[in-house]
Amino acid sequence: MVKKVLALAFGLVLTFGAMAQGAANPIVPQSDIQFWTGSGSNRGVVAVTWPTSTGTNIGIAWGVQWNGNNVSIANIMDTIAAYDNNLTIEHGNTTYTLVYNISYSNATESLTLSGEAGWWCYNWKDAEGTSKQSANAGDDMMADGDFVDWLNMNSTTYETQAADTMIMATATVPEDAEIAAEDIVYWVGEGENKVVFAINWADTALAWGYKFSTDSVYVSEIIGAIVRNDSRLRIEGDSTYVTDFVYADANITDSLHITPHDPMDYSIYFNMQVNHVSSMVGAAGRKVGNGDFVKFADTYVAVKADSTWIADWGGYWDYTYVYPMTIHPVSIPVGIAGVEAVSVMVWPNPTTSLVNVSVSRPMQAELYDLSGRQVAAYSFAEGSNMIDLSALQNGVYMLRAEGSVSKIVKR
Repeated sequence: MVKKVLALAFGLVLTFGAMAQGAANPIVPQSDIQFWTGSGSNRGVVAVTWPTSTGTNIGIAWGVQWNGNNVSIANIMDTIAAYDNNLTIEHGNTTYTLVYNISYSNATESLTLSGEAGWWCYNWKDAEGTSKQSANAGDDMMADGDFVDWLNMNSTTYETQAADTMIMATATVPEDAEIAAEDIVYWVGEGENKVVFAINWADTALAWGYKFSTDSVYVSEIIGAIVRNDSRLRIEGDSTYVTDFVYADANITDSLHITPHDPMDYSIYFNMQVNHVSSMVGAAGRKVGNGDFVKFADTYVAVKADSTWIADWGGYWDYTYVYPMTIHPVSIPVGIAGVEAVSVMVWPNPTTSLVNVSVSRPMQAELYDLSGRQVAAYSFAEGSNMIDLSALQNGVYMLRAEGSVSKIVKR
């Protein structure tokens, strides 16, 4: 199935500072950079400059940090593009020697200039100010203190493309969503100790609770217990590499899956976090204790909040992921002994305006959009209730009624 992907982009605040004009862009001081990607003791600056229809040239600058050896400029561009969803790089190979277009677009700026293959290149200055032009980003290695300025050479020359204005972009990283143990409705297991377990899909985030009496418990035990007790959830893959969590109940039109992707793209998977920190240990080998929060989340819909350059095994970027989507507690499955299950039925779904909500007892309910903002509140009587969504924009909404979470699609 194809799930709607909630685009989680950095909100960029742009500040303008006029740079000195001349035959070439001056090296942008690291002290001016406000948008840093990665972490580490090495620092470099990358800018992209576009000629515009008004005759002025606009540049945007980012900073990159890393530890260890020098990093190829192609890798540097990959990590900047991964952080900043406003930046799009179209290239014909992984070494960036054939760059067809570089575009930047947000609420303030829309910068693009299609050039012939290979005509996007860069002026590369090292820490001492020695300059050269190149287009071989796969082989050229960026060192601590370097400055790289990408330029389109198809319709102009380097001497006429110095930035009249250089923009310093700042990234605002949202907070990772949380859910408190007292908000959990469905608990599995027994004991005085508690762990909250959540799964974050592309447009839905759900949570269960697990109780135990020992000092600690393996994450794999938590997953196994929840899957055995809640027939709505199943797991694919193994306890080290979870390839998919699949969830389906009467309130969800389509089963919840990981975002569809190329199976050879190993960067898209369920990321395991403990207390909002990514765990490098699989669920089979990671123990958690009382009060911990464990979350598995689809990396495709994450905000990349930080990264570290790992020089081992050829080098790669290890990212820290943030998921601001509101987490909802799952309802108690129908038929669980000793507990009165909440029954909520919603139809028609999808809808254009009116929705009938049938509930098993009088209850309060709230309607949320996918950002977690409450857009409506209701007091339902037992039986059938009609709500009107005509004033809301088309999209996906979550109806929460005493722990029961129903997805409503307005078209």
